[in-house]
Amino acid sequence: MSDHVVALNRRSFAAFVAAGLASCILYSSILLAFAFLLPVQIAYGRFGRRGGMAAAGLSAAGIVLVQGWRLAAIGQLEGAALGAGIIAPLVFLLALALMNASFWKGWDPAYRALCLTAVCALAAVPVVVMLERDTAIAAYLEGRIAAFLAPLRTATGQGYDAPALAAALDPKELVATSITTLRNSYAALLLLLLAGSWRLGNRWSGQGSRGREETGAIEELRLPYALLWAFLASWSLVLAVVVLHAPQAAEAFAWNCALTLTLAYAAQGFGVLTHLFKKWRMPKSLRVVFVVLAILALATPTGLAVAAALPLFGVTEIWIPYRKTKGVGA
Repeated sequence: MSDHVVALNRRSFAAFVAAGLASCILYSSILLAFAFLLPVQIAYGRFGRRGGMAAAGLSAAGIVLVQGWRLAAIGQLEGAALGAGIIAPLVFLLALALMNASFWKGWDPAYRALCLTAVCALAAVPVVVMLERDTAIAAYLEGRIAAFLAPLRTATGQGYDAPALAAALDPKELVATSITTLRNSYAALLLLLLAGSWRLGNRWSGQGSRGREETGAIEELRLPYALLWAFLASWSLVLAVVVLHAPQAAEAFAWNCALTLTLAYAAQGFGVLTHLFKKWRMPKSLRVVFVVLAILALATPTGLAVAAALPLFGVTEIWIPYRKTKGVGA
């Protein structure tokens, strides 16, 4: 029996190390950095808080070493680069640890995710402000975009639409627009990263695991009723700041609140659609194709309309019982 315990502990230790290293590699890859919390959450879901914290600690140590070396090599070990490259992932790992903490297990996961998103958003304010004001980062981004778009700008030649296209592809304008968009929506992105990693990590932690048991399938997701009023208030605030031409800080606050809650209701709307697909006995392969096509269509006006329909499904479920089951008491 003792040999079994030793073997189990060795396997667990190997799993913690693998999760921590996978998280560090994902973040260091840049392209797949958005998924770096998933291995850590799988460790939380499968092995509990101790296992998750061990994986998080290894990931944090690896990220500090790799990113610190990278930033030191290019002489950017300060300011916004330091915040985005090293401090931000450490804050996310800490937020994930708090998401799995035991002191608020009785809270709805939606409240936990939104509270931690608000804390992370406030902590990220200095980084966003530095990003807007740091001319060196803006110049670097403009240079990279200009190099990427150079072949396209050359191919347009001197045709009738060339000036309009050149203006639309102006690197300076693209960078300015991107920074403004980030300023007004970064809280929603934080929620997507934190809550999405927590949910997917728990669902992928294996049959019978603690994480799998405490996280229902997406078609079971239902947000607390009180959030409806926060959703309506946030969009009322957006309307007010637009009409009154409020200061930039008020505009950013309103849009971040509105888009964050809209994203939460979009997740519930996706759950409604998943429930309906299963109710209609749509084959799983066809469901996957439908989701992929919907994601690809986001670049078109039609796709954006479909995306806007998801939060509407989630919000209107308050009044329309899309997932009402048949039987006694239904």
